[in-house]
Amino acid sequence: MKVIIFSIIFFTLSFTQHFNVNIEETGSSTLFIFDEEITTLSSGDELGLFDPNGIIDSSGLRGEILVGAGVWSGGQLNIVAIESQDLSQFGGPILPGSVLGNSMNLKLWDSSSSKEYEVNYELSNGLGNFDGLFSVINYINFE
Repeated sequence: MKVIIFSIIFFTLSFTQHFNVNIEETGSSTLFIFDEEITTLSSGDELGLFDPNGIIDSSGLRGEILVGAGVWSGGQLNIVAIESQDLSQFGGPILPGSVLGNSMNLKLWDSSSSKEYEVNYELSNGLGNFDGLFSVINYINFE
């Protein structure tokens, strides 16, 4: 019994991500593609996509919100960012997420140093905005 409990705890701790998206899917999204040729990332590094002025709760308050995350494994990484939905004019809820037209802020959890960095990135396609389309990131700088 002790071995089973230890195994479960070890498995849980070893696969816990730094960036955990805590909002529900809304049905609207923007795709961010991280090119496999990015050389500044190491396997196990995590990427967090933030909207600095997104909708953070069901009352429509604005602030920084994590809307997408993924773990780099050395190949192309696709991260779907959740867009907010305001259905209050129809008697529905306000669903947290990014706001159409806002720019994406990218943060990196460097697994080797256990540090978080706000990073700069370059695009080979798209605008880097939450626009319902997609952007391709081909370079990340976090020095």
